Amino acid sequence: MEGFSLSTVKYHHGNLKEALIQAGLDILNEDGLESLSLRACAARAGVSHGAPKNHFANLAVLQAAIATEGFRKFAATMRAHMEQAPGDARSQIIASAKGYVAFVEDNPHLFRLMFSMERKLDLYPDLLPASREAYAVLREVASGLSPDNCENPVHQTTAETMLWTFIHGYANLKANRQFYTANAETGKDPALEDIFPKFFYTEKD
Repeated sequence: MEGFSLSTVKYHHGNLKEALIQAGLDILNEDGLESLSLRACAARAGVSHGAPKNHFANLAVLQAAIATEGFRKFAATMRAHMEQAPGDARSQIIASAKGYVAFVEDNPHLFRLMFSMERKLDLYPDLLPASREAYAVLREVASGLSPDNCENPVHQTTAETMLWTFIHGYANLKANRQFYTANAETGKDPALEDIFPKFFYTEKD
């Protein structure tokens, strides 16, 4: 929601829901997951503590809405990196990985919330499509690279699993500052740009 300013919002039925979601995103970014509550979001949005009940029956429903927005931003971040990269398979897979890692590093608490909802995807109508939108990015780039033959659905699934496993694990390690390989001068990350695509995949003919 680019340009959304909580200080200029007039809270009425049409935008209170979005304001509360944005408040939740801000709280996650500044104070962490443990600080997220309906009351905190209401205070942040400048409304009474009972106002969120008009849109969110409980904290879990609000968390699902925030996670849904998170998955949409997640997909958009990966695609933004891909749009700036060359169109060949290797460049696209590296770009998507960079976008994945960048999102996790910039939004560690939101990312934690998003992936804590995996057992609740079917409970909220917007959450599952949003998570699939993000996964579709990985599926798209995995179709260009595979261990053996991406035309085989079994191998395609293997490629997607390997891709997600590597990037997800690596992103979490970097976000927790347990692993860091980027060159401070060039900004190049050898783990993503050199080792990663060569170790797991060969380009299709």
